[in-house]
Amino acid sequence: MSELRIPPLLAEAVERQGGKRRAWLDRLPEMVADLAERWSLRLSEPFEPGGVGGWVAPALGPADEDLVLKVGWRHPEGEHEADWLRINKGRGSVLLHAAETFEDTSVLLIERARPGRELGRSEPEPRQDEIVSGLLTRFWVPPPAGHPFQTLTEMCDQWAAEYEEEPRTELDPGLAADGVALFRSLPREAGQDALLLTDLHAANILSAEREPWLVID
Repeated sequence: MSELRIPPLLAEAVERQGGKRRAWLDRLPEMVADLAERWSLRLSEPFEPGGVGGWVAPALGPADEDLVLKVGWRHPEGEHEADWLRINKGRGSVLLHAAETFEDTSVLLIERARPGRELGRSEPEPRQDEIVSGLLTRFWVPPPAGHPFQTLTEMCDQWAAEYEEEPRTELDPGLAADGVALFRSLPREAGQDALLLTDLHAANILSAEREPWLVID
């Protein structure tokens, strides 16, 4: 590619946020070129319309492996995506081939799902629910020792504290207080520890050949 094309959703997200995101986008062509050279990748044009979090494009590896390169703006929600992919080892998800993280960027080189039809656009909602729930149960495995993941208790405590700092005035105060209390108490009542996916939805699941459906994010 002579000039790095920026998909519209990514361009719009950077335009809204500006600042550091703009500086990151300015460096993106150099980062992509460096990764392609170091990992011996032959890149195609990015997927359209793309996503808001990063630049994602098909790639062929040095042995003609069918891959996808994801170069993303580093953010808390995706901080441990590579860690989870390593643990999952392709069980209902794409395989991880390589990963790298630096100051404001996270990079994944992953298996490409083909034919790659998005679940949310190709199946009716009842069927989507069946597929998502079936995948979820496969991912509920005990977290390994020394894992880097935040606990659900910590996440819910954080969300509850954020609400208490800026409560929604349109909500009934009593009901809201009860809801916040449940956020704090329910995770502490769990009888077992298991890995959870916090951003699994039909747009993040694609049709594939190795398995009928694979989680990509």
